[in-house]
Amino acid sequence: MTAEPATKTEPSKADTATAPAEKKQKVFTGTAGQLQTRMEELFQASRLVNSPTASEKSEARAKIDKAVDWEQIAQTCLGSSNWKKQSASNRNAFRGLLKDVVERTAFSRMDKFWKNATSTIDKIDVTGNAAHILAHFQSTGEKSKMKLEYYFHKKGGEWLMDDVAYNGLRYSININEQLDSFLREKSFAELLKSLRKRRDELVTDAKSDAR
Repeated sequence: MTAEPATKTEPSKADTATAPAEKKQKVFTGTAGQLQTRMEELFQASRLVNSPTASEKSEARAKIDKAVDWEQIAQTCLGSSNWKKQSASNRNAFRGLLKDVVERTAFSRMDKFWKNATSTIDKIDVTGNAAHILAHFQSTGEKSKMKLEYYFHKKGGEWLMDDVAYNGLRYSININEQLDSFLREKSFAELLKSLRKRRDELVTDAKSDAR
């Protein structure tokens, strides 16, 4: 804690005129309000995925994992045609490796992403069992904002995330295009081998960073 100054100087009119106005977080109601609460909980969890406290780190990662529909993401990324061609064993292997690679990549960047950053949920659209959430993020001292969009669907009475978009580009579409190109030239076994290699690289990088 710091000591309270004996006197306070009121900001001049010039100061208040040039200072950026802090945007107040909009409060949503109904289903949109439930999704707003869920997103804010996930934002908070994402700040803690690399916590030095093991229990806090584990709880944060588990909360995020539970909120994501990896089955749907795996199908979308691989594409309906390629998904149907694979055995249950291959599908499970692909889903597990994709999840591991995506999570490890994302978690490794969370500290930098959230450093001195604030988030604002600007829009929540709910259509039946689908929802689209628009959020902006801004770091202290930065004028520009980063826009991320989150896509949810309702499954078994629970809202689960199945996609994210950056600057309008949905990750599932981007990954699907890359995998389609890969599988036109190579086998599914080679795809799994490539994902295992990337997973192992991320594991090695994490161990190096921890030293």
